[in-house]
Amino acid sequence: MAEVYVNSTTPIKIKTFYGGEVVDIDGSVLVDIYDITLDPLVDPALNPDVPIAQNLVAQKLETDPGSYSINIPYSISVRPRTLKLHWKYNINSSSHAQFTTVNVVTPYCNLNEAIESLNISTDSSDPNYKSYHELQMAEKYARKLVDDFTGQEFFLFDDTIVAYGDGSDILTLPTRIDTIYQIYANDTLLVDNIENINNWGMAPIISETNFAIRINRAALVDNTVYVANGMVPPSISDVNLGDIFQKNVRYKIVGKFGWSVVPDEVEQATIQLMGHYFAKDRMWADRYLKNISTFDWDFEYSDEAYKGTGSAYADKLLTEYTLSSMLLI
Repeated sequence: MAEVYVNSTTPIKIKTFYGGEVVDIDGSVLVDIYDITLDPLVDPALNPDVPIAQNLVAQKLETDPGSYSINIPYSISVRPRTLKLHWKYNINSSSHAQFTTVNVVTPYCNLNEAIESLNISTDSSDPNYKSYHELQMAEKYARKLVDDFTGQEFFLFDDTIVAYGDGSDILTLPTRIDTIYQIYANDTLLVDNIENINNWGMAPIISETNFAIRINRAALVDNTVYVANGMVPPSISDVNLGDIFQKNVRYKIVGKFGWSVVPDEVEQATIQLMGHYFAKDRMWADRYLKNISTFDWDFEYSDEAYKGTGSAYADKLLTEYTLSSMLLI
C-alpha cells in the first residue's frame, strides 16, 4: 500500500494499461480523494463516499510511458489517515478508472538524520546515493520490524478499543492511550469529554504508564453530593470504591492512542534497521552471529536472530518498549 508522510506532499503514482500493455491516455488524468478513516472528533462524521478533494489533475511522467502522479495536498496530509484515490481517464475514447489506497503515516525517524547517520549521499553521481523513494522504503521496512517486535505503534491515532473490568478502580488497556474522548459501560455513556458530559460522577484519568485508565479519587463525587443538591444519584455510580470498573463489564474507550512523539530509542533503532535494509551484501553484520569458520565461511546464528528484529543493537534499544516487558497499569 502506498504511503505519504504526515505533513508532506509525497507523489503517488500509477501506470495506465490497455489490452495488457502500458499506454498513454487521452487527455488528462483526474483524481478524486476520499477519506475512509473513522475519526470520533469529526462531527458530522466523514462520509467515505463523498470526496474531500475532486478532479485534481495528475502530472504525466515524460520519461516513463503510461505513468502519472499526483501530490497529496498538504492540507490533507496533516494527520494520519487512510485515503482512497479514484483515478479517472479515457483510453480510445472510453472511460477507465483505477482505485488506490494511501496511508498517511508518521515516520519513525527524520530522514535527514538517517542520511547523516548512515552516510548516505543525495548526489545521484555518488556511489552512496539513495533516492527519496529508496529512503522511504527503508524507513517503512524498519518501521514494520519495530512495530512487530514491540507490539505497538509509535504515532497518534484515533480509535475505539474494548476492555473488560476486573473489579478494581483501574482499567488496563491493550494499547497506550494519550487522550480520553468517551467511556461507555455496556454501551451506556459514562463520560464524554468532547461534549463535557459526565453521567458517572467520577473523573477518569490516564495512568502514569498510559496503559490504563484510573479514577481520580481526589475528584470523586459520591451519592451524598447528589442528595445534598436535591438530585437523584445515578444508579451507575452505586459502586464500591474498589469496584469502580466492575468485573466482566464491557468498557468501550474512544480516544487518541499511541505516542505523540517517537521515543529516541525507537528512532535510533529505526535508523539502524534502515542501514540493514541497504546493506544487502552485509546481512551477516550485527545479526546474532554465534560462530564463523574463516576457512570455509561457515556461519552459525544465535537462536535470538529469529526472535527479534535481526539487529542485536536495535533489539537492545527497543527492549523497554516491548509490551511483554512493560508494566501496563
